[in-house]
Amino acid sequence: MTSLQGLLYCLPFKHKLEIRDELIADLRKAIINNKYLEQSEIEEKVDALCKWLCTTPKKSFYRLDRFTDYFTNDLDNLYKALKQTYYIYNLDISEIHCDLYVLFFYKKILHVILIYYCVHRILSVIKSLSINTKVSVFADVTGQCKKGLIKPYANSNKIYLGNGILRQTRKELFCKAARNPRGITIIMTDVISRVPQLNVNNEFLRPHALLQNLPSIVCSLVLNPQPGETILDMCAAPGNKTTHISLLMKGQGTLIALEKNSGKVKRFKEKCNDKNIKIFCYDATKAVIEREHSFVHTDEPPFEENYFDRILLDTPCSALGQRPQLYNTITSVQLHSYVPLQRNLFSIAVRLLKPKGTLVYSTCTITIAENEGIIAWALKQFPKLQLQSVKDQIKTDKYGTRGYIIDGLTNENATKVCRFGPESDSVGFFIARLNKCS
Repeated sequence: MTSLQGLLYCLPFKHKLEIRDELIADLRKAIINNKYLEQSEIEEKVDALCKWLCTTPKKSFYRLDRFTDYFTNDLDNLYKALKQTYYIYNLDISEIHCDLYVLFFYKKILHVILIYYCVHRILSVIKSLSINTKVSVFADVTGQCKKGLIKPYANSNKIYLGNGILRQTRKELFCKAARNPRGITIIMTDVISRVPQLNVNNEFLRPHALLQNLPSIVCSLVLNPQPGETILDMCAAPGNKTTHISLLMKGQGTLIALEKNSGKVKRFKEKCNDKNIKIFCYDATKAVIEREHSFVHTDEPPFEENYFDRILLDTPCSALGQRPQLYNTITSVQLHSYVPLQRNLFSIAVRLLKPKGTLVYSTCTITIAENEGIIAWALKQFPKLQLQSVKDQIKTDKYGTRGYIIDGLTNENATKVCRFGPESDSVGFFIARLNKCS
């Protein structure tokens, strides 16, 4: 394999060189150690970033949704549930974390099952396989395998995920009566990520423990919502941050959640029982009442300016921080489309925020343009905004790193934002906290 072939193999993108060039151009904006990086340094950082994106975080985080007297009980229940999970891996854990997981590969001796990576749908099962057969599982990352394929899928664009035990037959999955097959097809016993499979529906965990990415948990803590306030979550689906904000408000006050995707709103409403959360299927770019329109005071969108005490803008983004990434189909045109939308939403958020109010801006991507670039633009565009330290708010330096210095974002301000990248065992993420001066 040539060095170029090896490089392309590690890029988790359909348009490999196109997106690599975009990431290289993006990193040219960064000033590190008082200078811009050399081209070779930039390429090295981008390639290391892409390798990191292809891997799975080794730590899993649960958010416990109760306080005081219940907290110890919930920790005990979480420990019991995780111990059940780890039992199949012959692990003895003394704390609620796992630092060792031994994976036994039987890839060469097993039958093969193929799944479609994007939607986790079973595509191919060899005809002779019976229930309880040990199988190897591959992901068809390009979606080219035909559903119901009998013979082994010869395409090289498949990725080995691990091994498991078959729980449904080919007939149950692909016969005419099985238009929408349900249930567990494979119980995974060994995975290449070496991260044990956690049962999110375990009776010990529901309803007070939620499996959630660490930066998403930190994001709500940085907002620091208080009981009795009026708070807006501008792009709320799937709703995990929203329910966390409600928890931190102790259910007191009003929390407005906006989401323009009707399907996501329906799923959000089905799982949300918080009395102080009001969910609306609404485009957040239209959430402020224009001055020429008459206003009748309601708690439904659109809203008047200076309405909310705190706003979370977890904005739509290129999502390049998601891990693991196996086959991202994003194009350069799509990549560039997010910044105008983010600026639009940010402008609306500033108008809706009360003087002395708090705005938290976050993304699950790693590009400078969508992160530090937006903050630099906002500080210039809105002189009343003042950047506040994320680390001071969560009172720890343990999680995340400082942001990049770029044109328009000083060293002092770069230290105030929080970036989760290859230095962090989490998904890629960005958080900034701003205050609107009176």
